[in-house]
Amino acid sequence: MSGSLLGNLTDLDATGALAVTLPDGRAGFLVRVHGRLHGYENRCPHRDTRLDVAPDTFLATGGELIQCAHHGALFLPESGECVAGPCQYESLAPLALAVDGEGGIHLARE
Repeated sequence: MSGSLLGNLTDLDATGALAVTLPDGRAGFLVRVHGRLHGYENRCPHRDTRLDVAPDTFLATGGELIQCAHHGALFLPESGECVAGPCQYESLAPLALAVDGEGGIHLARE
């Protein structure tokens, strides 16, 4: 893998999500929905704040959508597009990810 190690797939088992710190110090997060891994910068486009207030909690009840804990905006995990809330039609900033043979999650490029 060419990028920095962010975590392991097993780190997402408990909540389906994981807060990470990117190599440049920015906050990021990973989510697994329907077995697919997605990663985004942990920054809501509405108020430029983190999405989470509780550790590793990024998914709305039901685990289908990403939710901002501050104002309830909902985002599609596949694209990061806001589909409900004050930032509708804006998107989260995606992270390019790669998974190695042992389940390590890496940035695909830095």
